[in-house]
Amino acid sequence: MLRLLFWLLALVLAVIILAFTVSNRQAIELDLWLYQTPAIPLFAIVLLAIFVGFVWGGLAAWAGAGRTRQRVRDLARRVEAEQREKAMLRHRLTKLEAAEKQTAIPPPPDSAAAA
Repeated sequence: MLRLLFWLLALVLAVIILAFTVSNRQAIELDLWLYQTPAIPLFAIVLLAIFVGFVWGGLAAWAGAGRTRQRVRDLARRVEAEQREKAMLRHRLTKLEAAEKQTAIPPPPDSAAAA
């Protein structure tokens, strides 16, 4: 259901962007303190600004999640170490159980059979 809602919203957003680009084709001069002022379509400037904002926001989110990624890496290392220790202890337990079976004290002989 959420996937359908996502694609429906994406389709609506695409139609809005397409309508915006078609209706704003006039060129405007962009003065960036350069020797020449290029004439750029308005939709290109707006879409570029939206794209730059999207990238900037993505970088900010990525940088903000740095501690979380570090914590996940540390926890993954810890889990791996715990699993190695668990495997080692299981192996030692198996060896100890095998040694215990070999050195177990035999039961005493039947007293009825000895008499």
